Amino acid sequence: EVKEMMEELIKWLSEKLDIDASTIKAESHLIDDLDSDDWTNLERIIEVGEKFNREITDEEADDIETVQDIFDIISN
Repeated sequence: EVKEMMEELIKWLSEKLDIDASTIKAESHLIDDLDSDDWTNLERIIEVGEKFNREITDEEADDIETVQDIFDIISN
């Protein structure tokens, strides 16, 4: 289930950021590796919380830098 959830997150991010899913890894940095910016990150963090039925707090959002960071929050 964990692997499937990560795959779903990566697929969703690839669609939202319009990039190839095969280039997204757990350790991918949202800004440095995925060419996202702060505003785009904020929008995606809100949307990912809605998609995975997990409210992401402002404090949690401040700590998100990588795909793994998002995954750790939504999988708890």
